[in-house]
Amino acid sequence: MAIADPMLALSADRSLARQHEDSNAELCWLATVDSDGWPRVRALVLRDVAGGLALFINATSAKGRQLTRDPRCQIACWYPSLQRQWRLQARVVTLDRAVLAEHWRRRPRTSQVLDHVYVQGFPQSSPLAGPEALREAHDRLDASLGNHPEPPYEALALSLEVTSAECLQIHPGTRLHDRWQFTPSSSGWQRQALVP
Repeated sequence: MAIADPMLALSADRSLARQHEDSNAELCWLATVDSDGWPRVRALVLRDVAGGLALFINATSAKGRQLTRDPRCQIACWYPSLQRQWRLQARVVTLDRAVLAEHWRRRPRTSQVLDHVYVQGFPQSSPLAGPEALREAHDRLDASLGNHPEPPYEALALSLEVTSAECLQIHPGTRLHDRWQFTPSSSGWQRQALVP
């Protein structure tokens, strides 16, 4: 791997994945730990924000509660078109509301309304009597929010402060895979080869 800065390398890989129309180009997998110590993993959109990476979540969600309790997490990115995996160990930091609002306005209308539904008696991941109840609440709020709704207080933009990174390059055939670990130091990122 020629690039010593893992964040620049990941940014370049995301751009390449987009060029290849990789279905994972905008995604990551977020791992947190629940209050019982169980790991929890889910796919999310990974966003480019102010020179860094961010997640947009709702505080009513399980991941929101878990990250409020413990801001440490791990992010995994897998790009089939490149046969490359990234893992980032990070802490989340809440971004300014202005950053959230700027990006929130670009979200599809359905997602904007859903952020409001979450705080109107339908917290994310809560049990439903049936999908009709959610659709009715969504339609009711959609009609009342106006053309340009503001994000609810519970909508969050979380910046990722990366504390270490790993890259695994899969090679087809008999060639051994490459795996690298990156850790920050006073002089930049230190790179260490690992057994794949």
